[in-house]
Amino acid sequence: MILSLLYFHPIKGPMVFFEYPEKVPDKIKNKMRGFFDLDMSDKFFEVSLIEENTKITNLYFEVTSCWARGNFEMAMLSVITDLAYQSELFHEILKEYSNKISSTLNMYKAFYTKGFLDENDHEIKKRREDLDSILNECYSKVVETAKKKVVGGPIVEKFKKFKW
Repeated sequence: MILSLLYFHPIKGPMVFFEYPEKVPDKIKNKMRGFFDLDMSDKFFEVSLIEENTKITNLYFEVTSCWARGNFEMAMLSVITDLAYQSELFHEILKEYSNKISSTLNMYKAFYTKGFLDENDHEIKKRREDLDSILNECYSKVVETAKKKVVGGPIVEKFKKFKW
């Protein structure tokens, strides 16, 4: 299971900004970048990659920004799992943490850590640390929820009642 955050870089286009606990495989990363080009009415969606035995659960959101064109940064939180997981497990978590990111004052500055602006604004490093902290917390909650539903979920609990 991998948590990633993509954002739309003003020059390079869509890029993976955060990936944890491991790197997203390049083949999957390339497909994820294409999600920004999709015109979807829903901001929450899933994509199943049968050949890779992978499911990607995504939530697109925007972060208010006075530095970005259009005054917002485009971002997407994604949970990458195998096909066995149901995307509905992660909907509320992704919503909760995208709201945390969006509502943090000046969070848009976190997206400018690799460029000329980081030398001129000392708040950039702090916002990046805040973003990393929120994302690590999000990953922990995703894993915890997945374990409850799959390992100790209702089906498993039901069978524990039977005496074999």
